[in-house]
Amino acid sequence: MATELANAISAYKSAVGRAAESGESGLGVTGPSDADNFSTMVKNFAQTAIEKNEMSEQLSAAAAAGKANIDQVVIAVAEADATLRTVVAVRDKVLEAYREIMRMPM
Repeated sequence: MATELANAISAYKSAVGRAAESGESGLGVTGPSDADNFSTMVKNFAQTAIEKNEMSEQLSAAAAAGKANIDQVVIAVAEADATLRTVVAVRDKVLEAYREIMRMPM
């Protein structure tokens, strides 16, 4: 799955690059910076998800040692769970879009 996601992002970048080079405006592409913006957005989203997961793990470990408030632990775990579900949903949509694009005739 991770390689399919990487392939989808790579395909998006190359499509944006080709559209920018050929001057196509039908895609709503204003230039190569759109690919960079998308890539940056995905990286930031992934980094935020990782940070929430790490915070949840740290609070859970602290709670097991009796050093954290259980309310904070529950909130952190719920946030990490919601973030993970969002990441999975976005990944599924990106892969679905990639597969649709790959099925299109050239």
